[in-house]
Amino acid sequence: MAVLHKEFTKYNKEIKLTTSRKEKLKASRKEIKKKIRNWFKDNKPDELQPKFHGQGSFEMNTTVNPIPVKDEEGNTLLKYDLDFGVYFIEKDEDDADNRQTIETWHNWVYNSVENHTDKKPIRKTTCIRVVFSDGHHIDLPIYYKLDDVIELAHKAKDWIKSDPKEFYEWFNDLKCGQLERIVKYIKGWKNFRELKNTNLKLPSGFELTILAANNYVEDENDDVAFRETVRKIDEELNKTNGFKCLRPTTPKDEDVFENYSDSRRNSFLSALGSLLNDLDRTKNEKIFKKASEILINNQFGERFPLGEDVNEEDKSKCLGMSIGSALISPKPYGS
Repeated sequence: MAVLHKEFTKYNKEIKLTTSRKEKLKASRKEIKKKIRNWFKDNKPDELQPKFHGQGSFEMNTTVNPIPVKDEEGNTLLKYDLDFGVYFIEKDEDDADNRQTIETWHNWVYNSVENHTDKKPIRKTTCIRVVFSDGHHIDLPIYYKLDDVIELAHKAKDWIKSDPKEFYEWFNDLKCGQLERIVKYIKGWKNFRELKNTNLKLPSGFELTILAANNYVEDENDDVAFRETVRKIDEELNKTNGFKCLRPTTPKDEDVFENYSDSRRNSFLSALGSLLNDLDRTKNEKIFKKASEILINNQFGERFPLGEDVNEEDKSKCLGMSIGSALISPKPYGS
């Protein structure tokens, strides 16, 4: 059995954000914050000045480097996805009935960033998306807070209770280094599979994070932990009436898979089954190179490292011989 722990940890180093990339993304977020603040200072009264809070995978340390893609002009794009909450905090409960419509909040935030890049912002159901020329984008969900109640301005569902900070805290309570890596592995898998098959739409990073955290299996080896976590996810979702992904925080127990079509559900389960099958194949393969090639070709792409062209048993023998030689004390000179 080829243990691919070393290959998985190398893959983690390949897909995790570097310090320099983190700083560039933080700077991009800081500039957009400045842009929004200045617009509201110039156009709205003091009581309508926004606050900001980072959220999502960037705050949880589970963002992955996207596989570079080319646009129509041949430019390389890196499609990082950042979430940056825009909060309007009501201090006077008597004024709560006077808050603006959801459409108005969205229009104001749109207007505040309209000329921030050379691309027009995109109006989404839950946010305004600012797209940058290098491919990354920042989503700006809009929240209204009164007392301890936080509501998201959702254009399809009206105001809905939502607190992204709760999700961050929930994950942090569960989090360990290995779970962080497993979330990144499954996001890296999603990135490769969707680029390989543009018709495939796998669950969002948010949804995959919930599934991984709820089904996490700890092991000293990352390949074993990842494989058994995927197995638990697969078993859970394939149960009768088991295809659900319940939000662990406000709005608690919302099924985020509720609106999945049958075709999307089936394509995800098929892709997940394929991943599990290949992980089991690597478990039964004795040669590191062949085991890693299975994952490179089918599940992760060339960012996953190629293992050594040696047999697990032979490698263990060589290691044992090396250790044994090191333990033999050298004879005194001249004896």
